[in-house]
Amino acid sequence: MSNDTTVRCSIGGCSCSSSSAEEKPFHVKWQGAQRDVLGGDIRGHVDLEPLAALENLYGLGPLEEVKGEITIIDSAATVARVADDGGIAITTGFSHRACFLVYSQVQRWQKVVLPEEVIDEKTLETALPQLAAEYGIDSSLPFPFLLRGQPDRLVFHVLNKTDGLTHSPELHEKAKIKFTLEDTGIEVIGFYSSAHRGIFTPGHSAIHIHVRSKDGLASGHVDTLSFPGGIDLFLPFA
Repeated sequence: MSNDTTVRCSIGGCSCSSSSAEEKPFHVKWQGAQRDVLGGDIRGHVDLEPLAALENLYGLGPLEEVKGEITIIDSAATVARVADDGGIAITTGFSHRACFLVYSQVQRWQKVVLPEEVIDEKTLETALPQLAAEYGIDSSLPFPFLLRGQPDRLVFHVLNKTDGLTHSPELHEKAKIKFTLEDTGIEVIGFYSSAHRGIFTPGHSAIHIHVRSKDGLASGHVDTLSFPGGIDLFLPFA
């Protein structure tokens, strides 16, 4: 594949746990698991502070106590909570803890040509393994991806547990406060894995995706995403 469409992050250097950046440009890591949250453990197992110094960092996960959403894009951490008035309250920085977190350092991204039939999150999930293979990524292993553009419609949620009860799958659904973005510029960070459902992707899906609006006023966990007019997909440079 040509490198002409490669997007290079402004800060260089990618740290990988088992090899140099030249040998392995990205490596997905995770701490904690979604299934533990659904099983009642909503403690903040992952301290974000040790990650604050990492360059080219991308990640996502639920805020401790299931009271918000953490989204990290290019080493900028955004935390969304539900405000007292029912809107979204956004804070930034790494002084938070996550129930679980999946993350990766990606020094370089390459723009991918999306097939015409990819128009929403479901068709994207189906297409990602083949697209990854075409761009030199082993899709049997977890990998991150980015979306940028202005979708027609995006529905997302922010967790807001207020019941004080032992958490469960049913209460998790009740804690999801839904919001909608239409014709709004967004960035989406996502992680794909066919082998980590219930760990860092939902039990019903091979992808876990979070949004951050371009104006920084909204972020959260993406439920549905519609982009019949197209959207820009980026994969790590393999």
